[in-house]
Parts: sequence; C-alpha cells; structure tokens
Amino acid sequence: MFSRARTSGGVVSYPSDTLYEEVAFIAYHFHWSQDDILNLEHTTRQRWVAEINKINQKLI
Repeated sequence: MFSRARTSGGVVSYPSDTLYEEVAFIAYHFHWSQDDILNLEHTTRQRWVAEINKINQKLI
C-alpha cells in the first residue's frame, strides 16, 4: 500500500506534515503559490518534489 498513508476506518489519508513539507519545498524552489501547489494532483506534486531533489543532487 502507500508508504506514508494511514488508514482509519477504510479512509486513506495523507499525513498533513508531509503535505506541508511538499508545499514548502516546491514553493521555496519554484516560488509557486500555495494555492497553485495544492491544486496539483497528488502524484504530480510528488513528481515535482522528486525532480527538485534530482536537481539538488546534481548541484552537490
């Protein structure tokens, strides 16, 4: 199943701390607004986080 998702009564939720981290990370690097980032599909937001991480790894 999802590595960070939690289930409670059959409902899958995404940890809010992780969501805040993703939004802050993308906003910091791309200067996108909170609303723009939150309007992304979950998988798209995670993909942008991964792409930023790749860029950062190349810079090290």
